[in-house]
Amino acid sequence: MFPSYWCIRGPPSHPIQQLRLAAESDGASIPLCAVAARYDYREQRRPCLEGTRVGVLTQVREWMGDTPGGHEGVKSEPTIFWINGLAGTGKTTIAYTVAQECHGAGNLGASFFCSRDNAQCSDPMFVFNTIAYQLGIYHPPFRAAVSEALKVDPLVVYGSVSRQIEELIVEPMRMVDFPPCIVVVDALDECKDDQSTSLVLSSLSLHLETLSPLKFLITSRPEHNITTGFASDRLQPVTNQLRLHDVGLDVVETDIRRYFCQRLGEIRGSYDIENPWPSENDINALTQMSGGLFIFAATTVVFIEDKNYSDPVDQLHRLLHTARISGSSPHQHLDSLYLQVLDNAFPQISKELAGRLKAVLGSVVLLQDPLSPLDLKHLLGVPLHSVRATLKHLHSVAMVPDTDDRPIQIIHPTFAEFITDPSRCTNNTFTLAPQMQHTLLFRQCMLAMVQLRRDMCDIRDPRKNNVDISDLPERIQTRIPPYVQYACCHWASHLKRGSVSVAILDSLREFCTKRLLFWIEVCSVLGALSGAIRALHDARGFLEVRFHHFHSR
Repeated sequence: MFPSYWCIRGPPSHPIQQLRLAAESDGASIPLCAVAARYDYREQRRPCLEGTRVGVLTQVREWMGDTPGGHEGVKSEPTIFWINGLAGTGKTTIAYTVAQECHGAGNLGASFFCSRDNAQCSDPMFVFNTIAYQLGIYHPPFRAAVSEALKVDPLVVYGSVSRQIEELIVEPMRMVDFPPCIVVVDALDECKDDQSTSLVLSSLSLHLETLSPLKFLITSRPEHNITTGFASDRLQPVTNQLRLHDVGLDVVETDIRRYFCQRLGEIRGSYDIENPWPSENDINALTQMSGGLFIFAATTVVFIEDKNYSDPVDQLHRLLHTARISGSSPHQHLDSLYLQVLDNAFPQISKELAGRLKAVLGSVVLLQDPLSPLDLKHLLGVPLHSVRATLKHLHSVAMVPDTDDRPIQIIHPTFAEFITDPSRCTNNTFTLAPQMQHTLLFRQCMLAMVQLRRDMCDIRDPRKNNVDISDLPERIQTRIPPYVQYACCHWASHLKRGSVSVAILDSLREFCTKRLLFWIEVCSVLGALSGAIRALHDARGFLEVRFHHFHSR
């Protein structure tokens, strides 16, 4: 069975193929699409609090023409507005606010919110495929042009990033009268791109004239490969740049103070706490501790409100009186807050619990795609109650669903960076060792794939294409559990980031001799053959480098 080369792929546990079947019911071909990259896919994303970020949003609106729904303003120069800032400065909230406003005004052409905890949303190969798909929804004649291009060459969706933008966006745009619109790309630095210049930016820079109906709002950290891209001769003249870390601290702190006043006021009402709470001094102290980082403010509010403790007064008291500030890092207060969250959740942690915490929380932090509590239980081989008990008091940093079939997700990437960096997470009880954790996840992926067998979806006819099997999503859902799908898609990612040992080599040998063909068949059913090719390439590279090192010791 071979995949439909233009099917939509989504998170393993998400019934994305139903969208593919619906979209292709009229005979149209559509590009690969990371559905989770839409600005409104994650429920926890929120717009800026009213009255905050006024200066930044005003600049963006002026760049767009400040004409909601009006196309004349959207055509104004320059073509790109780049917002960059350090981690936790509120870039995603600003991007979400702009995307939401544009959607309401009818001029949001596409959005791609990168996320390092989602394999597709962090893959440059999905950026222009997804934008092409959304632009096709925005303007149906463009969709028809893209569909024709895919009929000529279905494999273009697996081509280079530069080829994707040329054949799926630039050429189709030449064939239609495309209305002006906004494209929002958030957190470009979370795309896993090790090139000296961002692949997305270098590809975009080659076609700006043809793409003139589109205006791009891009946010990122000021990473080297991104700043290099924007400094190029092609992009620099057509880019407005706004550095959030250049915005006056007094302006930012005014916004953060407003946020604290409103959110803590809501908590006071919810818990019937008598006034004055919080005090003026409390608000001032929290605002100063934030250091201009909105993620500090957001995490602080969740920590104080945590219903597992149901004592906001005591939570605030603990935070203000036990915060440990040391060093000169710009994230010192945020690191102190994260340590306080962990210390509060595990005040007298045993050696056994510390080991379980690292296994469970470490997996949540380093998974390539989020898994539910139930699937994490199966993948790690630990009881479900242990997964929930371990994460019960970590709602300030992780979204743990009430049901067992919804994914667990880290709220902000700064926590993952903190807990894997021993210079920031100074309590060794909590510090994660990424290489060790990836090795554990690789071993568990190998164990999960032991259950692979021939024709797991009971299709019985290997000549059928995926698109010809109307109930394929249901077959996948009932016959290939999400944690097995995860193992099939990501074992190589964990392998190349892990350590080598005789046991690892033995498990690879057993997999290749007993289950390789079954794995390829499952990847085909999942529409993930291109990922399978990359996995084999990564595994070979791992063996060439690590095997030599292993035998030279």
